Amino acid sequence: MKSKIAGIGVAVLASVVLVPLPAEAAAPDPVAAVKRLLAQKRTAKVIEWGTVMLGGRGRKINSMMHLFDYHFERKGWLQLGPGGVVGSDLTRKLMFKRDGTLAIAKEDAAGGDLQARSLLAQTSLHRSVTANGRHYSSGKLYSAALPKGRPWAYRGRAVSGGAFTDQIVNVFEPRTLRRLLSDTYEKKYISGPVFIDPLGRSQQNLYSWRGKLTFDDLYAVSPTFRALALAKPDESYGPAEVWWDLLTDRAGVPVRFNIMWDTAYQGHYSSKERAEGSTITDFVGWRTGLPVKPPHSTKVAPLPSPAAGLPEFDDVMEVIRGRRPR
Repeated sequence: MKSKIAGIGVAVLASVVLVPLPAEAAAPDPVAAVKRLLAQKRTAKVIEWGTVMLGGRGRKINSMMHLFDYHFERKGWLQLGPGGVVGSDLTRKLMFKRDGTLAIAKEDAAGGDLQARSLLAQTSLHRSVTANGRHYSSGKLYSAALPKGRPWAYRGRAVSGGAFTDQIVNVFEPRTLRRLLSDTYEKKYISGPVFIDPLGRSQQNLYSWRGKLTFDDLYAVSPTFRALALAKPDESYGPAEVWWDLLTDRAGVPVRFNIMWDTAYQGHYSSKERAEGSTITDFVGWRTGLPVKPPHSTKVAPLPSPAAGLPEFDDVMEVIRGRRPR
């Protein structure tokens, strides 16, 4: 598992040198760095991508067994404030890259599976904006139920700037970040080029922290995760682990944050299908004085849920809650 998360989406170059942090080294303090970013009300440009696998949906197609997974990409802006993430403006799109997965999704949707219909709708671009605590969405999941000329659905109040769906660990909660950093299995300074970011830039000379915690641990410490989970994790996934990997610059400012999660864990047979996934969040730019603005009121209509009774099925915790029986 460690080797898997170490390699998620990272183009590691041959010149990388891993240097263990000696006790006396002046390593940066990511918690202090995050607190500075919050106090300065900075806005982060993010690019996020990853994959989710649903074990119960795989099947044979033309005598060949196919796993079922989907990929996602989100990009846009996160607005920070003294209390954490207070706003966001993000686009998101799903992709079926593995052979056979699109056919499986279409077959399930034709059979009346609402989750599959939602996933297919999400292959078109969606956009979400959270400003002043109010959450707005636009895209195919909502457009059929909105009045003409009003492409934005007002969804209600949002937690943590509406920024956490595919990424379930909020590193802009200082207490949560402190909990992560208090229990790591590796701390390194990486000299030289480390990875090529989505903008094609070489990220160099970074500090790396790696660790893990359970879904139960995350629920205990993180208000963002508690809001996503809705209820305390049950035995079908609570003791399962979330592996994480944080890269920062020399000032402790986050550059990349990876997670990898799996609902399966040793010694437990779940009556629900297995789900697993990974998310990489790259922080590719920082701005000051760039607040997120809501859509104009003349373009908005209240719509708390997607059209046609479809589930949103657009965040990790909804996927976990919605797992089908084995």
